[in-house]
Amino acid sequence: MADLSVIVPAYNEERRLPATLESVYEYLAAQGKDFEIIVVDDGSLDSTVAIVEAYAAERPQVRLLSYTPNRGKGHAVRVGMLAAKGELIVFNDADGSSPISELPKLINAIAGGADVAIGSRAKPDHDRTVKALVYRKYLGNTFNSIVQCLLLPGLYDTQCGFKMFKRAVAHDVFSVAHLNGWAFDVEVLFISRLRGYRVSEIAINWTNVAGSKINVLIDSPKMLLEVLWIAAGAWFGRYKQLSKSIASSVGFDNLPSGMPGKTAGNDTVSSNSDRN
Repeated sequence: MADLSVIVPAYNEERRLPATLESVYEYLAAQGKDFEIIVVDDGSLDSTVAIVEAYAAERPQVRLLSYTPNRGKGHAVRVGMLAAKGELIVFNDADGSSPISELPKLINAIAGGADVAIGSRAKPDHDRTVKALVYRKYLGNTFNSIVQCLLLPGLYDTQCGFKMFKRAVAHDVFSVAHLNGWAFDVEVLFISRLRGYRVSEIAINWTNVAGSKINVLIDSPKMLLEVLWIAAGAWFGRYKQLSKSIASSVGFDNLPSGMPGKTAGNDTVSSNSDRN
């Protein structure tokens, strides 16, 4: 069993993923611990799959999980989380905006008693540096104000793509999460709190990387609707159900029936080993 699993969701990331994958691999390899990197291809139409396959060919720590059609970032992260075998599981965006060198901050938070540690671009901290586009920062702060009022008081930034979970916590929370869209982070953190897990928010350094997949005009209203969907679900008790028991050895090929990532309908799911 690995000490750490890093989940990298990817959709049409042929340009940004190679540098991120290299930086994550080189950093973890230098730490001298067991690790795995799971790239979850969310139905990419470009050469993302080929790039990861080539990179993984000589690096057994790198796995590719791929399916079609595109389902959304939330689905990709969920598939990776439920397939991960590390004692600690972190997901990190393919653009590398959250440097992997910030990882010890999350690990220290877990060691200090947290069950979930989330990177934050908005939590006050004079020692961190955040380089974000002004309009994106404004919209992000507005969105998070709504989230705080409705669901997650006290959290400054729910959307940073750098979150770590204890393995058992990840498998528990993601086994009952539903959202595939951009607001999936809100749902996951809401479930975590509802189930009594301690969530620690850690200020990190962060730099905007060009090529974001979020369309502000189209996706912002969708995210708001998703937040309202979570709030309505909370009101009607959707998240109070007990999740199915997930064995500690759960992997991509033995996800429980009906769980995200299981082949269904027209979806096809494969790993890099299946392709060889």
